[in-house]
Amino acid sequence: MLALTGACGAGSGDDAGGRKQSATAGAASPASSASQQASGSPASAAGKGLNQRGLNQKGLDRLALTAHDVPGYTVDTVTGKGSPVNHDDLTTYRAVTPARCRPVFAAAQLGSLHDFTAQVIQDIVSASDDIGQHASVGLTSYTLADARTVMTELRAALPKCATAEMRPSAANPGAGLGYSGTRSRSVSSYGDETLAFDATQITKSGEPSIPITILVVRQDSTIAAFLSLNPIQPPTIPQDIVDAQLKKLA
Repeated sequence: MLALTGACGAGSGDDAGGRKQSATAGAASPASSASQQASGSPASAAGKGLNQRGLNQKGLDRLALTAHDVPGYTVDTVTGKGSPVNHDDLTTYRAVTPARCRPVFAAAQLGSLHDFTAQVIQDIVSASDDIGQHASVGLTSYTLADARTVMTELRAALPKCATAEMRPSAANPGAGLGYSGTRSRSVSSYGDETLAFDATQITKSGEPSIPITILVVRQDSTIAAFLSLNPIQPPTIPQDIVDAQLKKLA
């Protein structure tokens, strides 16, 4: 699970060090104009020229951000681009309670309940050490049918989880991590489908809860998830990170 270390500074360059493993995770919704409700809908034109089978790992690696794409940020690649890709998290997501909120928990971890053909996860942090300028970005490629199902399941789950406390079962990794207070939010329309929501990250240890914000965009058979967290001020994901990543996916 991801921990953004940007608030404390990070290494430099693409795939640099400076991140730590911990029980935090996710991707963020930008503070952009509210032209579409977070319960957005699929694009009307479908099927023509779409990748039905999903990208392989090399194909997805080429679409991941580099430091050249986002000047002023360091890019630390966690999964993919030569780092191991973990499919085992699916077991944790599928054991979250309440069951109706499993798609929301998975999205807050930059994932879903469905297996994938390729994945890249990156931490992107402002070189200025500004605590507000950071995001985790996850690119996950599915079959086209599964990518659409991921968005459908998340869209259906969000209104059912506003008051739920979502946690994995005790037998699964990350059982101490949970989310609550899920709120859909309005966001500009991106790609073929767009969803965004805010939530609060919680633990069992009595540590302070942390607000998070998440943006999920489907482009063809690939889903880009952006997360930002901030314990001091309302979290936002830098718009230039969103724009740079979605430009590479388009």
